[in-house]
Formats: sequence, C-alpha cells, structure tokens
Amino acid sequence: MDLLQLIVELRHSEPLRLFRPYEELYRSITDKELPEKEIPLPGFELKIAEKRIRVVVDPKHTAILLGDVPNIGYCIDNVMGVFRKISNLVNLPPLVRLGAKSYWIQESELDFKELVSTYKQIVFKSNNIVEDSIDVGASFILRDGKYAANIAFGPMELSQLKTMFVYKPTKLPKVVSFVDVDYYLMENTEVSEGMLRDFVSAGLNYADEQSRRLMSILLKGER
Repeated sequence: MDLLQLIVELRHSEPLRLFRPYEELYRSITDKELPEKEIPLPGFELKIAEKRIRVVVDPKHTAILLGDVPNIGYCIDNVMGVFRKISNLVNLPPLVRLGAKSYWIQESELDFKELVSTYKQIVFKSNNIVEDSIDVGASFILRDGKYAANIAFGPMELSQLKTMFVYKPTKLPKVVSFVDVDYYLMENTEVSEGMLRDFVSAGLNYADEQSRRLMSILLKGER
C-alpha cells in the first residue's frame, strides 16, 4: 500500500485563548464571564505549497495536512515539527478528539468494472441492489484498545482519485483500491509532544496494517 496524504486534527475542549481577546478583556475588567458568548474570531489557514503542507488553526480545532508524503517517518517528523511551532504561539487546551486520517492506495491490474465486480463478490452479499450497482464502497469501525478507526474503502478511477488530494501526487495509477483510515481517540485528554508523537505513529502503523489486510483479501479475489 502507498500512503499519499495525512491529516492530523486536534479538536479542542474549549476555544483557544488566542481567539478570545474580548472575553479576556471583559473578565479582566469585571471579574465576570461574558453573559452571552459571542461568535469567536475566525482562525487562519496556511498553505505552504513547496512543502506540501497545510495548517489550520481556529478556535475549535488545529489541523495539520501533509500531502504527497513518501513514508510514515516523514509524516511523524513533519507533524511534530509543525506542532512545536503552534505550541510556541498558543497553549492548547485539553482535547475532546484526536484524529489521524490517512489515505492509502493499491494499484489494480484489473480495469474499473472488473475491480468493482471483485468487491461485489468478496465484500457484499449478492442481492438486486448490489448486482445493479456500477460502483461500490464499504465502511467499518474497528476498535484498537482505547482507540478506534473508521475504515472506508472501495475501487476508484483516476478521475475521482485526483479529487481526493489537496496536493496531487505527480503520478497516480488509472485504477486503484482506495483506503481511508480515520484513527481517533474520543476522550478529554491533555496533549503533549510525546503523546502526540506516539499517537500519530500508532495511527499510521495501524492504518498500514489494516490496509494491507484488506488488500490481501481483495487480491485473492483478483486471481
């Protein structure tokens, strides 16, 4: 399997103080909370095309996107590098969700219709809806200890594949099996550099393992 894109999202338990100057000023003057919450100030987005990186920081979440990535180690190092820069600007509050969403592809020797047919035979029980379908896809949620992963996969042609990436890879196959793995933690937790590094590493390695398991099942059907 080839890893092509990663998004790491930190969803905050409360708005970042960076975007709440009016609340801080009101509290400092009155020693009270604002009686009614106002709409938070908008965040910002950075697109660094030469490094294939996009960073979003707003009151509710922080996200780091890496495109056209060469390997898992590259992803971990770059996510942590950007995280350190963000941490120098603002203290992140506890998180309510932490996610690592990765895209993986496996080139197919079959044409698109043949690959769809293979999915129908292996993944689905035969019925009128399945047999009449011109395209198919599936989604499962798996448990990994205290983490979970939403895994969506299906056959994909080049025209659709191109639309999936913020930074398009230089070369893409004509027909692939596409796997989207959203590995996440849903609990109130403090974020630290060590914790985030361990999470991203675990999420990517889990996604790699599950993607390979899926492809081993599907490749048996192609033969």
